[in-house]
Amino acid sequence: MRKLAVVIFSMLIFIVGVANSKESAIDLIDVPTAGILDYGSYNVNFRLFSNGGVLSRLNFGVFKVVNLGFAWEVQKLIGDQDPSVAPPALYLKVRPFSGTMSMPSFAFGYDGQGYFYNSSSDEFTQKGKGVFIVFTKEMFFPNLEMNFGANINDFKKSEVNAFTAASFNIEEKFMLIAEYDNIHYSPENRFNAGLRLAITDDLSIDLAGRDLIAKDRSSERILKINYVGRF
Repeated sequence: MRKLAVVIFSMLIFIVGVANSKESAIDLIDVPTAGILDYGSYNVNFRLFSNGGVLSRLNFGVFKVVNLGFAWEVQKLIGDQDPSVAPPALYLKVRPFSGTMSMPSFAFGYDGQGYFYNSSSDEFTQKGKGVFIVFTKEMFFPNLEMNFGANINDFKKSEVNAFTAASFNIEEKFMLIAEYDNIHYSPENRFNAGLRLAITDDLSIDLAGRDLIAKDRSSERILKINYVGRF
């Protein structure tokens, strides 16, 4: 899997040199960006993950610079096992500055949605972002967006994690994504990469791999369906 991750990342760097795009992402695989929904818009997505799990999200552009929503994970929904339902999680993002030619846009917020809910411990095996701040800017090449951020998802320990990601959209049809997440304690770092396919202006599908370079954990394939609508 390490070789696969290197190949995917190399392809990203190569394609960056020959393509261009105008699209800006609202979020990526696991990493938020400083992008937000327009006022009066909503976003609904369904993420299909390991063992028949489905993670649903619904977010709204409630004000010009504020998005509000929630997420809900159900494990083993697809298949013949009894489903395991996690409690709904709150999502909030505020973008007070949309950026300039020289300064990045930035947003902050809260995302309580983690991954793989454990009903015995009443918490997620992989914690959500919690409180986060993220900076997004086009860098190095036209239409290559870089994201840098930090988050606190364990308020008992108050440990600060970091994340970084790159996204590149080709002719507004294909977006290549690479991200390095959960940066704090080396064994728990995660490298994710994937492709976002734009079916229409409002509908897209993500094909991605998570935890691609982990030595003692299995990598995961996910499929995510995204839809953006307007009231």
